Amino acid sequence: MRVLSAMGMLLLCLPAPVVARTIAVGLYPSYPPLDMRDMRTDALEGFDVDLSAALLQRMGMAGRVVETSFAQLIPSLETGRIQMFFNGMMDTPARRQSIAFVDYLQSGVQFLTLSDEPHRPLDPQDMCGRMVAASRITSEPAHLLHWSERICVARGLPPVVLFAAENSADARLQLMEGRVVATLQDSLTAPWIIARNHGRFRALGAPFDMAPLGIGLSKDDRDLTCRVQRALNGLQADGSYLRLIRKWGLPPESALPRTSGALSCPT
Repeated sequence: MRVLSAMGMLLLCLPAPVVARTIAVGLYPSYPPLDMRDMRTDALEGFDVDLSAALLQRMGMAGRVVETSFAQLIPSLETGRIQMFFNGMMDTPARRQSIAFVDYLQSGVQFLTLSDEPHRPLDPQDMCGRMVAASRITSEPAHLLHWSERICVARGLPPVVLFAAENSADARLQLMEGRVVATLQDSLTAPWIIARNHGRFRALGAPFDMAPLGIGLSKDDRDLTCRVQRALNGLQADGSYLRLIRKWGLPPESALPRTSGALSCPT
């Protein structure tokens, strides 16, 4: 009995086993090559999938993927259904009123033309006065019109004529059918689209109107936000971040330098 009592006291003094915190990670697999499904296995894959796994491993946490629509990412975070999300969401002052962001990429827009069209624009300025397609459900038409004002109208050239396509796929269809001379495309997806279409399209000019994209986190969980920022800094410092950029064929301009952001997190 004395031995058993001593063993009981010893067990009481031992530290409790460490249980990794499980994070529910929101994803909307519709943004290749960031978030998508393997067509053969139906498994989730992409830059965001790999980066989230690397961040969680660095933080010593486990992850549980919760698929949701893009429109539900912020509400799901606010209600606690998820604790973090990825989907290349633009970090804007309006969204920062509701949630916190750790910026991890930057994206702009870029023109695509047909590779084998003899009358294709050879310089972005060649599109002045000609029809260009942009997805009307995105901010691309606004980017196009602003670009037209700066590059065409300000130089005394005719403005670009906007073809408001249903979506990005429709914009590329209009290009292939010869109704437009170019389409405006998200700069993160442009290399993926060019590769998947075996070079049928080509990029024209450099990406422009670059803006930060953020990992979404709750404003009420500053500890998690700072841990994510420190983990991202670590992946940037050891080269893992740039290796993922290259693995998924993201343009070099999309990478962000190592920074502590505006969080003022303790190191």
